[in-house]
Amino acid sequence: MSGHLIRIGLVALIAMAFFVSRLDASDAGGVSAPAGEEAIFERDDLNLEIDGPTSLAFGPDGRLYASTQNDIIAITLDDITHNVVAIEEIATDLHGVLGLAFDHTAPPDAPVKLYASHQDFDGVPGYWGRVSTFTAPDWTQQTIIENLPSSAPLLNHLTNGLAFGADGRLFLAQGSNTDAGLPGAGPDPDYYPESALSAAILVADVNDPGFNGTLTYNPPGQPLDHNVDLISGDVEVFAPGLRNSYDLVFHSNGLLYATDNGAIGRNGAASCDGATVDTSVSDELNLIEEGNYYGFPNLNRGRSDPRQCTYRDPRDGSGPDFVGPIAVLARHCSCDGIVEYQGPALGGAMNGDLIIARFTRGDLSRVELTEDGRGVLKNPEGTPEISTIAEDFDMPLDVTVAPDGTLYVADFDDNLIAVLVPIAPTATPTLPPTATPTPTDTPTPTDTP
Repeated sequence: MSGHLIRIGLVALIAMAFFVSRLDASDAGGVSAPAGEEAIFERDDLNLEIDGPTSLAFGPDGRLYASTQNDIIAITLDDITHNVVAIEEIATDLHGVLGLAFDHTAPPDAPVKLYASHQDFDGVPGYWGRVSTFTAPDWTQQTIIENLPSSAPLLNHLTNGLAFGADGRLFLAQGSNTDAGLPGAGPDPDYYPESALSAAILVADVNDPGFNGTLTYNPPGQPLDHNVDLISGDVEVFAPGLRNSYDLVFHSNGLLYATDNGAIGRNGAASCDGATVDTSVSDELNLIEEGNYYGFPNLNRGRSDPRQCTYRDPRDGSGPDFVGPIAVLARHCSCDGIVEYQGPALGGAMNGDLIIARFTRGDLSRVELTEDGRGVLKNPEGTPEISTIAEDFDMPLDVTVAPDGTLYVADFDDNLIAVLVPIAPTATPTLPPTATPTPTDTPTPTDTP
């Protein structure tokens, strides 16, 4: 494999998925390289053409599954060269495929079953979201959840990333209908009003034998205002207040993390009393816990939950009725795909760190967590310990990691999947300490370290 070396360095954080423009590096947030060493990756690109990859996931069969907005394939890779050996077509003629997942609690001898989020444009406007399964060996498609929220075309927020918890429940990153709570006006609005399941991390017990994934609403049809109720279906809000979390990941520490895209900032944020406030355009990294409100307003749910009537700026931290992000990322970074780094490579130096794909910055960020996983390490300047491990992509949308620690990156605009092979860390030389003799007549206290 030919390639070039990519070193961990300083990173800036910037963007907004699918609806963004390149921003100047002056928007960078504070970052720091890891102390004592630089992890090094060698980059190459998979030897295949793929039209705008959107999501990546390794299956229980060891293959790399990849989606575009319309298709899903399974890629067999050479263990040594990482070259493509074979490609199997899983599904075609889909729309808006943005999330792939496998249920790791399934029996090991069960047929491979892939879960994918996508859209059905023949459905009711405002409720195009679907989750389907594709089951080996013939990859039979079955829609298991239908009528999830979808925004009008200006925003293009959809049902995004998927992840299974240790209990076998499926968690969904569901985008908002609006930029910051304000719906559009007229019969053909820019934004639909927020609905019962929009702007949240959702949960569905899809392994329950009685699971009902057909969501129905009252009144039926395209949402015209905030007074729409979910009247049937076994999908619930796990954590509200997320504008457009593109991806989420369960960490080996048992905690759930999600990225979130900041507002465009065009119209201000709505509240239930009709007042508007300015919004932050910074992206976020959130620790997701059940019932927490993360600050993005939803006037539909605000009818019964007053917390969701009020927009909360992520830069304000947490309060008695809202939870701030564990890291405020930079403006419009469209920090999207997220994965926990694990593997035997690099001497374990990065194991447990989060890797985030930054769509408009064209790079990958490494986020170092605190020991308890409830925060992000800070450098001596007090800014989050975030660094760049790879750059020079065009629009990296998702990232996943193989068991050997190799990273795979879905570069949406370059129509490729990049491969980042870890190389042994290079130690930073340090001089041995200079000994300072202690006078024989001056005893050294034994309790002094």
